[in-house]
Amino acid sequence: EYTHSICDKPDEALTIKNELDKLIERGHGNINVGFGGNPKDPTGTVVRGGPAFELLFNISVLLKEKKLTDKFKLTFFAPMEKPGARMGEKAYGKMGAFFKHYNVSTYFGKKIKMFTADSIVFEDDSVLESDLTLYISGGSGLDIITTSDLPVNETGFVEIDETCQVTDFETIYAIGDAAALKSYPWSAKQGHVAEIMADVAVSNFDNIQKGIETRISYWNKLHIICVMDSGDGAAIVMRGEKKEFILPLPIVGHWLKKAWGWYYKNSKMKRMFRIPGM
Repeated sequence: EYTHSICDKPDEALTIKNELDKLIERGHGNINVGFGGNPKDPTGTVVRGGPAFELLFNISVLLKEKKLTDKFKLTFFAPMEKPGARMGEKAYGKMGAFFKHYNVSTYFGKKIKMFTADSIVFEDDSVLESDLTLYISGGSGLDIITTSDLPVNETGFVEIDETCQVTDFETIYAIGDAAALKSYPWSAKQGHVAEIMADVAVSNFDNIQKGIETRISYWNKLHIICVMDSGDGAAIVMRGEKKEFILPLPIVGHWLKKAWGWYYKNSKMKRMFRIPGM
């Protein structure tokens, strides 16, 4: 009740904007942005850190534009020792420079005890004062799945094989946020991964219907890729089995991310053609 999440229902984005506008009108305050995992998660794939970083850096740029940087304390917090490490060592190694550039303090490695109306309390009873807390929790399966007779893992996601077929159910497939991903260091629940899994599932089911023995796997298609928007630019982050990189894109990266959002929305709603492979 004391936090807001950009990964919640769409209306939360407007709530965050309104709360931020109130603080800016006041002219000072403590803003804390963070994310956490799910302690029961055996795969490490349910952490949603990217949107938290984007929100954090965009708020910093907004405060700079309003000439209020010195009036606000902007802090990034996380219970793990190395938040963002799943992006790869190269990307994680540059995060310190990002935090410094955007005037962000950090608070890592302490489990969260509770959120209050004006603070975050950690397991050692240390406290971060907070006028606005933006927090993305680790994912877990929906009740409709966990109360069904489908096999689920400790976090409530459907157990599948590499063809996306549900364990012990020959005619049921699970993809995206419903499914438990294969646990690779470069695995994460992202939109493009859900699309990959959908393609794999449909192809395999179609082959079954046609009596074709060939099956394809989503395991060898897994990778992390994102354009991390920072408000005044962006960085392309990629990690796969054989390579990883981070490519900063000052200024143009921000507009690239906005253009991608426009294209993705309109192509999905069939308002325009879709670029092959995208």
